[in-house]
Amino acid sequence: MNKSIEVMWKEGFVNEAHLSAPKVNDLYNRKSQNLVDKLLNMFAVNIKAIVWGCVVMLIIMSLVGAPFLGLYICCLLAPIVILAKKELKKSVDLSKGQSSYDYIVNFNHWLKSSIKVYSGYYKIFYPLFFLGMATQAIVSKAGGKLIALLLEVFPTSLFILGQPYYILVVLVVGIVFFARYAEAIYQWDLNMVYGRQFKKLEELIADMEELRK
Repeated sequence: MNKSIEVMWKEGFVNEAHLSAPKVNDLYNRKSQNLVDKLLNMFAVNIKAIVWGCVVMLIIMSLVGAPFLGLYICCLLAPIVILAKKELKKSVDLSKGQSSYDYIVNFNHWLKSSIKVYSGYYKIFYPLFFLGMATQAIVSKAGGKLIALLLEVFPTSLFILGQPYYILVVLVVGIVFFARYAEAIYQWDLNMVYGRQFKKLEELIADMEELRK
């Protein structure tokens, strides 16, 4: 029965006989390639999930009477798909012919660069997403009833764009909040999906650097 890379990895440090340079190098090559391939596959699956998610969401939004909101969100997600495909294509330029250490370090640099690109767009995405959801809530029947109730509790003669001024204040505060903390929200979302694999990547690089000393 073939042993998994993880089992071989552990045995390599338990049994000193397994610590010959060629075997250790081969083990690192296989482990690093396995981890990189897994992450790239996850990224590719995520792109497909966003595309199909847009289709399903647009259908559902249309059925519940909010087709414009569904189309609006799809338009916001489209640049993410474009960016993701563009960044994923850059990973092809990483040479697998170099040493496992150089390869995985270059992959880590590419990964951090891609995350920085996505973070830049999410600073726009989250505020606009909030704006779209809030606008739909305001113009909906349920939103109209809630605003009418608020006017009874907090009456005012100051209206902006046909809405009580405090509704617009809440809207602006929400937009500023999501713009300010967009990067933190994106990092949290990223770690929820890829956090375990990112940790393995950091540990692998740390182990390889330790052995290179």
